[in-house]
Amino acid sequence: MTYTPQQVVDAWQNMQPWVEGQLPGLATQAALADDAQKDAGDIGVCQTLDRGGPGSLRWSSDGNASYTLSSQKITALSKVTIDTATAVDESTAHLPFKFSRLEVNGHYSCDQPCAVWDLGKKVTTSHAGGQGTVIQAIDDNTLTYVVKTGDRISLDSVVIGGTVRVSLTPDSGGMPPWIASLLSFMTPGAQLEDFRSKLQDAFHNGSFTTTMLSLLNHEMGG
Repeated sequence: MTYTPQQVVDAWQNMQPWVEGQLPGLATQAALADDAQKDAGDIGVCQTLDRGGPGSLRWSSDGNASYTLSSQKITALSKVTIDTATAVDESTAHLPFKFSRLEVNGHYSCDQPCAVWDLGKKVTTSHAGGQGTVIQAIDDNTLTYVVKTGDRISLDSVVIGGTVRVSLTPDSGGMPPWIASLLSFMTPGAQLEDFRSKLQDAFHNGSFTTTMLSLLNHEMGG
């Protein structure tokens, strides 16, 4: 038996109790892949050490920075509500749900070599950086499963919308000046889209999604 997108759309509404009641708990603690960037360029942490004034020490980037986001896990998926599914074409359906907050917690570390100058001459090199916890979250948006139909439905992709917000908390020492530079580096488009891609991969490959698809196929009689 070959299923149609409309059959999937109808079955999705019947999945409401499971998606809203069970999916958030099953998704929590799902791991995201580490994000290690060894050639991040100048992320601006050296300049925060500039002491200013004529003839004073000056800091500038003396090479590419590196940063790592590790141990990233989904820590919150709250207030999930099923949205209306749609048949896109003869073999594709979109299965969306809304959420109040989707949050990922993890650890970060960064390092950048910095040149120490005095009276226009490079005296030596040092390093600026640090480590701590990172939170990346999306509020009040929609996650959409894109599925293909056939003898059984299969997951084609996952699309997560919304604006990502990032916060960093150093392990100790309060909020050093370089934290603002690192945060401003991490929040432009490329870094945030990389996070979104890893988050979508987690929903695409997670065991909780496999369970959902199995139940959805069962709901359709497969």
